[in-house]
Amino acid sequence: MGFRDLLRTASGEIAEAIFPSNIYCVLCGSLIDRSRPYALCDECVRKLHWINGGTCDWCGKALPDTYRGFSPDGRRLCYDCMTREHYYRRGWSCLTYGLHERELMMDIKYNGKGYIASKMGDVMYDRMESLIEAALAEGVIPFDAVVPVPVSRKRLVRRGYNQSELMAQQFLRRWGQRLREADTADPNSLCPRLEKHVLVRSRETVMLRSLNPEERRLVLHDAFAVNERMRYRIEEKTILLIDDIYTTGATADACSKVLLEAGASAVYLLTLCSGGNRLPKGES
Repeated sequence: MGFRDLLRTASGEIAEAIFPSNIYCVLCGSLIDRSRPYALCDECVRKLHWINGGTCDWCGKALPDTYRGFSPDGRRLCYDCMTREHYYRRGWSCLTYGLHERELMMDIKYNGKGYIASKMGDVMYDRMESLIEAALAEGVIPFDAVVPVPVSRKRLVRRGYNQSELMAQQFLRRWGQRLREADTADPNSLCPRLEKHVLVRSRETVMLRSLNPEERRLVLHDAFAVNERMRYRIEEKTILLIDDIYTTGATADACSKVLLEAGASAVYLLTLCSGGNRLPKGES
């Protein structure tokens, strides 16, 4: 761990000591006890849009039961995935991005509340728990490495942390804890590595919020790269890419593309929040 990593870790620990995240709800600030999952009060747990039902078989967005969008190969796909190919193989998401999810992400990204990202790493692990348990029952590992989507250097300095990295760290911490509880003979062989320095931002980009899908893809062209000194760590490896928000898939595709070009055998995607299944403009 480098000096900057140590500094960010220490800053997070200081913030946690001053504002303990396990006694106040991270969304509304109400007093809670330590038993509450994800440091959310019962009311706020009900407010969030959990993805528990049908999803797009490609990106993982929530789909209503009445939706009947199928690809020629029989997959149930959202409107976006019906109209464009992705570089990643399969995606999962935990929450549909609504008002309260936006509030959480604004606190994480712009209000210095990085400790919430760690709580959201628990959400991610619980979303993937059934897949992980099935793999462990067979004695196999579904992913060789976990790669968080990097933020730009400017945003990292201003924010003090990469929220996707914090989520990935907690996701793997939970995975390792599960292996220890199972008394696995060689837990390292069944837990993916965190590869937080493999994928880098090669240049700054503008904020994507106001851009349409095609504009996002143009802005993100060549915005990511694989650290050549770290390439060997992903060659012929199955990667789980972790990001905070999924909307059009432009960021996920840009990252997946360079990982595959660098030798990764496959890329899968796990996001905390994803947008709704909206019909493209001009179609009805």
